[in-house]
Amino acid sequence: MVRMIDYKKNPNIGVVAVANDSIAIVPQDSPKEFVEGIADELKVDIIRTNICGASVVGALVAINNSGVLVNSHIYEGELKILKENGVNLGVVDDRLNALGNLILANDKGAVVAKGFKKSSLKIIEDVLNCEVVEMEIESYRTVGSLGVANNRGAVLHPMLSEDVLREIEDVLKVNVDVGTVNRGVGFVKTGAIANNKGIVVGNLTTGIEITRLEDVLGFL
Repeated sequence: MVRMIDYKKNPNIGVVAVANDSIAIVPQDSPKEFVEGIADELKVDIIRTNICGASVVGALVAINNSGVLVNSHIYEGELKILKENGVNLGVVDDRLNALGNLILANDKGAVVAKGFKKSSLKIIEDVLNCEVVEMEIESYRTVGSLGVANNRGAVLHPMLSEDVLREIEDVLKVNVDVGTVNRGVGFVKTGAIANNKGIVVGNLTTGIEITRLEDVLGFL
């Protein structure tokens, strides 16, 4: 259910890739071992493309099983690759553009950072096909970077208050708890990619951290 991998010796795998139950989007030059680890563990097809010319795909893309959100700076060639792979794509034209870091979503709901334009919120809601709630999470603006979620649970930064965890739980409609990755990193998204089939984590993640992810995300 869990595999430990790295991206070019970097354990921050969630910064560079995203996945739902069907596909994973990874940087164009991803190493074979990285791609195979994601494909085998999450049981998905791989789409190789950078976003906005950059390899930080996970920071720039928000995804669930209904669709994929990218920002309006995406290159035409990158758009073409995604469309050719049948992706239900939404392009968000907003000053807030690191969508992967700003949106925490599963198929039941999405928590988004405050500050998006109304037109952007409408696109997010339409493409992800779920309730969208703007939320200011204490001192953390990049709400998407705080956690990883699937349709059974969500694991979030351990410094969040119980009240905030319950608010997020109400939006995502799953069990929410705290955890870390890569030996104590609270920004869980940076070191984990999960769907409803499995989890991949950065190769510095400890056994205790893995067990917490498995438990909360419904694999135990």
